[in-house]
Order: sequence, then C-alpha cells, then structure tokens
Amino acid sequence: MFIIFVTGCSVVTRNVASNYFKTTIDKNMERISIESDFSLVLSMDVIHINDEVRRAYTEEYAKLYLLTPDEKEKMLKEQERQNKRWEAFYLIVYTAPNMDSSLDSPDSIWRLYLKADNHIEPPASIDEITSQRDIMKGFFPWINSWDRVYLVRFKKQPVEHSNKIKFIVTGILGRGEANFKGG
Repeated sequence: MFIIFVTGCSVVTRNVASNYFKTTIDKNMERISIESDFSLVLSMDVIHINDEVRRAYTEEYAKLYLLTPDEKEKMLKEQERQNKRWEAFYLIVYTAPNMDSSLDSPDSIWRLYLKADNHIEPPASIDEITSQRDIMKGFFPWINSWDRVYLVRFKKQPVEHSNKIKFIVTGILGRGEANFKGG
C-alpha cells in the first residue's frame, strides 16, 4: 500500500528594489576612497538622505511591507518632518582589517564635517545602525559583513539655503569629499 501526501506549494521570491529606488540612490550617492601607501584604508559610500531619497524609500518600504494608504501617509509625514530638521546621510563604511572603523567614538581617527558655502558644521549625531541591519541590507544589497552602517545627522541650519554641500571625512590617514546638491 502506498500513501501519497500532497501538500500545498508556495513560491518564495526575494524582493528586489525597484528601478526607481535604485536610480534615486545612485543619483544621491558618492563613494569616498582613501589610500595610504597604495593600500585602501577607508571606503565610504555616502548617501545623501534628501527629500527625493526619503520619498523613494517610503514608496519602496510601503510596497515591500504592504502598508495601508494611512500608514504610508504617516510615514511620508515623518520623513518630511525629519527632512526639515536634519541634513542626513547614510554611510556604508569599510576600513582595512587592522583599523578601527568606528565613527561614533570620540576617539575615532576620522572626523566628519558638512561644508556649505564657507561654513563647516560637525555632525549633531553619528549613530551606528545595528538593529535594522537586515532591513538596510535589503535596501542596499552591497552591504556586507565587514561594513559598518551609520546614520549621520547635521543641523539643517545654516546649510539649507546652499546650492552645494560637501560631505568631508578627514583624519591622519587622509581626507575625502563627496559633493551633493544642496537646498
């Protein structure tokens, strides 16, 4: 006697970021590479979290997590509120294996600044993203196990009226800059 068990089938698919989201990120990202003695000591993808990126992120998040229209609207309003308050950046950072890559430590060998016109501003906050790392990897699939991911916020004043802003990372081993559209 043969017993046949039939179970339901399901299809598992991996969500992939939309072309709109990828294009928006590509337009608002710069890579900084610093070398010393012909060796890479720091690689940093700098993503400017401006209004355009915030809208694209909200659209993508709402699509992936099947948000209701009310939930999506609430998320959009929060993103708008954050955008009015901060000039923000995601940093995806890789450093040489024997080097400390912590940017959020007061003893970090790296310093971060935002320059607009002739004003240089230090960050208001630098937070390593650890609790939502899997979500970040879903949106930014090039993040790997050796990278650290940070959210860096600068005061909106006095940079909000500048046409161009410059993100600066500097330290004893070198300096790098990423230029973005301001305002």
